[in-house]
Amino acid sequence: MGSIEGAQPAHGGTRSPVGGEAQPAHMVAPRHAAASHAARPAIAHRPGRGSGAEPHALVAIAAVLAFALVVALGIMVAISFFDHSYADDWHYGVDAHLALEAGRGVFGAVAAAAQEVVDTYFSWQGTYSAIFLMALQPGVFAEELYGLGAVFIIAALVLATAYASSVVVRDLLGAPPAVWVALTCLVLLLQTQLLPSPVEGFWWYNSAIYYTFYHALMLVAAALSARIVRGRTRRGPIGRAGLVGRAMGLTLLAAILAGGNFVTGLVAGTVLFAATVACIARGNRRGFALVPALVVFAAGFALSMAAPGNVERQVSQFPGDNLGVFMTLLRSAFAGIEYIVLWTNGLFVLALALAVPVMVWAARRSACSFALPGVPAVASVLLFMASFAPTFYSMGTVGPGRVQNIRYDLFVVLAFLCIGWFCGWCVRRLERSGRTAAVPWKSLGRVWPAYTALMFAVLALMVGALAIDERHRDDLVSISAASSLISGEAQEYDDQVWARITTLTESPSADIQVPFYTVGPKVLFMGDIRDNMDNYINFRLAQWYGRDSVIGYTPSSSE
Repeated sequence: MGSIEGAQPAHGGTRSPVGGEAQPAHMVAPRHAAASHAARPAIAHRPGRGSGAEPHALVAIAAVLAFALVVALGIMVAISFFDHSYADDWHYGVDAHLALEAGRGVFGAVAAAAQEVVDTYFSWQGTYSAIFLMALQPGVFAEELYGLGAVFIIAALVLATAYASSVVVRDLLGAPPAVWVALTCLVLLLQTQLLPSPVEGFWWYNSAIYYTFYHALMLVAAALSARIVRGRTRRGPIGRAGLVGRAMGLTLLAAILAGGNFVTGLVAGTVLFAATVACIARGNRRGFALVPALVVFAAGFALSMAAPGNVERQVSQFPGDNLGVFMTLLRSAFAGIEYIVLWTNGLFVLALALAVPVMVWAARRSACSFALPGVPAVASVLLFMASFAPTFYSMGTVGPGRVQNIRYDLFVVLAFLCIGWFCGWCVRRLERSGRTAAVPWKSLGRVWPAYTALMFAVLALMVGALAIDERHRDDLVSISAASSLISGEAQEYDDQVWARITTLTESPSADIQVPFYTVGPKVLFMGDIRDNMDNYINFRLAQWYGRDSVIGYTPSSSE
């Protein structure tokens, strides 16, 4: 029970492709199977092996990673209560806020948000569902509630990743809970701690809802699609009513995703189209259940891309930056390779070092064939490259940090899928070659706890080294947030924001001057207003508080 070794599935058949059912051995066994079957008793069921028994090392890994994730997320939630609105939060939410101020209630705010969608569609961009969510940012109702937006985004990413991971690990692989917990926590620790722009990933609502939240929705849609085409969950087959309900839920998600950012839209649309075509081509009639979602997505995405506002934005903000189709494809391909290299850093490799033994353990007990590992690898690289196309096509660059955030999230998910598939393929090759018995599984099982302890020790040293070095303290999100909380920087920032709000709400003057902020925690501070009114940031802030003008100035040392 405490070792890494494992037996073959008890059904005695061969492995199915990922997501498929195991086939009877007499139907699909290779020619050499009969000759080698008697010499490979591991194929038979053994108590405690191949039946979900979990080694102590695996349980310990899951427990330690879960504890680390809870601590990291706890710090992120704690600093969220010092978070405040900025810029586009005011721009998209001002009409809904003023509707509430005028006593029109929640329905008035929702109506104003819907009108914002229409106005923006013709003046700026066509991302209809995202604009609606932007217009109802929590600060619309009360600035004190703004930080709940970050908590919501964090929760959405955690729950969506956990759900998608459960479908892959629990449904497809048939692995026990400890494997699911360990791998989910590793993915989430990478996604929450190493994302390129933390403030845009979680704490600036306008950005986080547009990118991170839609990435989370995409994960849910992908997992839901997998359950639909398999026609079952780990608890058993899905009935007709369950299939219809899931298809309707997927269609709703498709409509929402189609009205979000173009990067997530392109990735989600590509995967949905490929899954639908592949299922139908292979004779899986449940693939037709994906068609309504695909049609709705295509219509919604076309509606978003056809918005007159997209042209207006391109002309006003990115004139002459369009690269054209050929250069977009070329630059996207190079950027994909570039960021695969850049993001495969020490912490990422260490996470994989912890994950690989878990993946091998799960693969040995799985009914999946893990055939053709090059196919998912190539498909993942191409999909990752494709994620760069929207920004290269429109602005000629990889785009701002908020776009890079969801590319990093996608990179982590695809990397874990590909590495897991490759581990399974290696296990199957050993089994087919008859060399499984030559692998010292018991010895490896005894080494596993020590190996795991060593990896955690290295991880602790790496995190500690970054934490004590002021130059790199901000490289890890929760370390940066904890530093701001402990030093009082977050509290000072919060105090300065509320002092400004007090001036804006209580001053008798219609023209207000307020000092610039003198502190700004990295995970919270997106920017400040300007020293003039010739910009939308100051204009929307003044409109928000019913002032003619709001101007920032540099405070003296005595202030």
